[in-house]
Amino acid sequence: MRKVNRYYESSFSHYGITPAQFYVMSVVWEKDGVKFKDLAKSLEMDGSTLTSILDRLERQDLVERRDDPEDRRSLLVFLKDKAKQNILEITCLAETLNQEIKERFTEEEFATFEKVLEKLSLD
Repeated sequence: MRKVNRYYESSFSHYGITPAQFYVMSVVWEKDGVKFKDLAKSLEMDGSTLTSILDRLERQDLVERRDDPEDRRSLLVFLKDKAKQNILEITCLAETLNQEIKERFTEEEFATFEKVLEKLSLD
């Protein structure tokens, strides 16, 4: 997993983001204005980890958090223009990286790889 993560890190570093930051941005891109708790749930990430990632993304002017007008206790997360300009390019890069990794395996090996990853991700 570390090798795979480093593979992604080296490619995403050109955009000044980490793989985790990309995953957050891609979910927000799919649903701009997503509630913080829904974002954490969809990423299977605890609130403090997500807060830390969002802090860094805000400092880079890539996302912003706003109060939810319908619920004072809730925050909404939006992509900023700077992120919107690059998100398609970064997503294409991620798809290319995924394909490059997948090509290293037979279909059967890759299915096994996915099963192992799924088992590791269960809490």
